[in-house]
Amino acid sequence: MSATGLIQSLSQPQENGIVIFVSGFLLALGLYHLLLYFQNKDRAYLYYALYALLVFIYTFHRAKHFVLADLVSQCRPYIEFLYDPIKWLYATIYMFFAITFIDLDQYFPKFTYRLKIFLKLGLTTLAILTLIAIVQHNQKLLDYAYNFAFLPVIFLLSLYILFLIYRTKSPVKYYLLIGAGSYLIITSYSHYLTYTGRPFRVLFYAATAFEMILFALGLGQKQKLIIEEKNLWQQLIIKEHEKNLAIKEDLTKKLGEEVSDKIQQINTLMQEKRIAEQKKLAVAYSKQILQLRLQAVQAQMNPHFLFNALNAIKNFIIKNDQKQAVVYLTKFAKLIRMVLNNAKIPETSLKEELDLMQLYIEVENMRFNNSIDFQLTIDDTVNINRIKVPPMIFQAFIENAIWHGLAPKKGYKQLLMKISKNLPYIKIVIEDNGIGREKAREIRAQKNVNLNRESMGIKITEERLAVYTQAFKHKYKIRFTDLYDDQKQAAGTRVEIYIPVA
Repeated sequence: MSATGLIQSLSQPQENGIVIFVSGFLLALGLYHLLLYFQNKDRAYLYYALYALLVFIYTFHRAKHFVLADLVSQCRPYIEFLYDPIKWLYATIYMFFAITFIDLDQYFPKFTYRLKIFLKLGLTTLAILTLIAIVQHNQKLLDYAYNFAFLPVIFLLSLYILFLIYRTKSPVKYYLLIGAGSYLIITSYSHYLTYTGRPFRVLFYAATAFEMILFALGLGQKQKLIIEEKNLWQQLIIKEHEKNLAIKEDLTKKLGEEVSDKIQQINTLMQEKRIAEQKKLAVAYSKQILQLRLQAVQAQMNPHFLFNALNAIKNFIIKNDQKQAVVYLTKFAKLIRMVLNNAKIPETSLKEELDLMQLYIEVENMRFNNSIDFQLTIDDTVNINRIKVPPMIFQAFIENAIWHGLAPKKGYKQLLMKISKNLPYIKIVIEDNGIGREKAREIRAQKNVNLNRESMGIKITEERLAVYTQAFKHKYKIRFTDLYDDQKQAAGTRVEIYIPVA
């Protein structure tokens, strides 16, 4: 075949099967990426699928001897009537795809916000104009709006967005730049040939296929990068967990050695000194032993809490929510620093403890999509800077309130914490509007959990309070109260903690 004959054949894509090939290709890509969207929940796949399917609707009925075109042959006048709305719609969907594919809002948040508003207004305008055209059986107004308003604006806007994408540091930006840039150049030239009486529509179909292939490759590359990033986060979590276990083992070993040394010193002094001196020295060393026991028990509690928080980060990564994982890990790292800083001290100020608990509740609340309303009330007579308490002493009660009371509850979730004086104690009330302890025990029974096993966190906390208050005249007190509403239905749990103050 001569070059002239080849060009003549290519200039008739409806006859030579090119339209059938490209349309079938678009249909397959659209359906495939629609399935990928339901699997990955990434909106880039959804916009890509919609874009491919809309272009398919715009092209498939033009082919001759195509089974799908034959099926809708009677509907062709209606499809042709909607040419401009279809082109308007897939151009808008293309914009949303570009924004999501590049994550443009991370680089240019203000512009992206305004662009989305513009696109939504454009869709509203399209719906109104299409409705007018259908009612009046006249699409002149719609044609004018598309050709002389929307098309020039969207063309210039596409060029500007490509320029912004070029300025980003996105690792997949060149897939979009090459695909969209080639499409704009080739289709513009194709339209020019059509307007000058030399139609060569095969260029449009070639540009469309080339663009869709590059976009598909870009989505694949993006998914690959996400998986690699997920693997890196998992490795980081494993390393952090190993470090925490090493810290716990080292701290426990050192504390055990110190306790043994102090006991040995006390026994030696008791044998060598007089009874009066023996009692005096024994009291001094007993205080040190109490502090060491307090730290040893605290060392058991910190890894218990840290392990639960690490599981939360793992869940975010499994759900492919990298942004939430980063935010969570940042807060979690700050929380770890505060917990480890308190690891070797027997007591801390009530203010520092409350700051730590508020950060802990923020970290836990992220695991429940921030659905828990936390309120802290401090009586004016309480000087939280001067009052001392053991570190992490409220964490176990708050953890129980969240996981056993509020987590299974549907609807509004509230967690209250009140601080007041009740001399010779400082009174701390932790109250939730959860499902109550009885319902929690039923749920545990259904899951075959040992009902006689006490919460490790509560048990450790009681032991810490027992050690901490040995030097006080008054001992600690803890009271649990089941709350009920007017219909005698469980309405939550209140815990009252009384800690003696010097």
